[in-house]
Amino acid sequence: MKRIDTLSIIVIFSLACAAAFGAAEPPKMKAILTVPHEFDMLVKSGHIQGLACSEKGIYLSHQTGLAKLGWDGKLVKHIEVPGHLGGIACANGRLYGAFIIRKPKDMKDGRPGLLRVWDEDLNMVCEKAFQETAGSVGVLGDTIYYAVGHDKKPHRQCSVKRLGLDLAERGDQTFDFGYDIKYGIQAIATDGKSLICANYGGVSLVNPAFTSFRKLKCPSFAEGFALVPKSIAKRETPVFMSVRALGGNMKGWRKDPVNNPPRLRLEFYAFDGETFTDITEAPDGVLKQ
Repeated sequence: MKRIDTLSIIVIFSLACAAAFGAAEPPKMKAILTVPHEFDMLVKSGHIQGLACSEKGIYLSHQTGLAKLGWDGKLVKHIEVPGHLGGIACANGRLYGAFIIRKPKDMKDGRPGLLRVWDEDLNMVCEKAFQETAGSVGVLGDTIYYAVGHDKKPHRQCSVKRLGLDLAERGDQTFDFGYDIKYGIQAIATDGKSLICANYGGVSLVNPAFTSFRKLKCPSFAEGFALVPKSIAKRETPVFMSVRALGGNMKGWRKDPVNNPPRLRLEFYAFDGETFTDITEAPDGVLKQ
């Protein structure tokens, strides 16, 4: 019998353990908290409308403005915008925002819908007006999805406009999620293969052709969620970031903006194609609300 040395035994034992128990799970990701009073503009404008992120920062939209944060949660820049800014998306070094323009003086060519594009430092690059307003926007590959807005009456059908990255129109499509929602699609994110549409009524995984829909069991992402860059998530499984308002959201902030200022907690969820798993670690001394 050949002699097996100690090192070989250790290697074989390690491989057997790895096969039996699998690789160790990556550590949880620490929640990101905004700084008290840096978002006092939300007392007036209301809740967060959308979320996007890239290696360069985190972007949050609200009715009348757009903010850029560092990955430490500190405000880097804030700009005001015309009308009602809804969902946002970040791709190809650009930030995309969907609008409802209510004041005629702010409308472009008399149209109440608007898609605006900024660079990642929030400098405007270009824009395009539409007759249809939008509640959110998403980008997958070379296609922009401009989600047409609806009123608060429950509805099942929604519409999207497809555009190229040059904002050239590629056609409209109407579809049925299979369940009642309000106000149309509120947020669109992507895992790189499919679109994930969050609505007041549910969250659905949708193919790019909008012909296949699967409702997912997950938290409400209606105030915004976005795919986290792999360089930051440090996981093979896609990780998404979502927004949780602290202090009772806008109703709580408005009651006592001095002692209970607007504050947001950004949380992380791993997605395996079927299920979102909370992988958020709370910062020291901060409870989940």
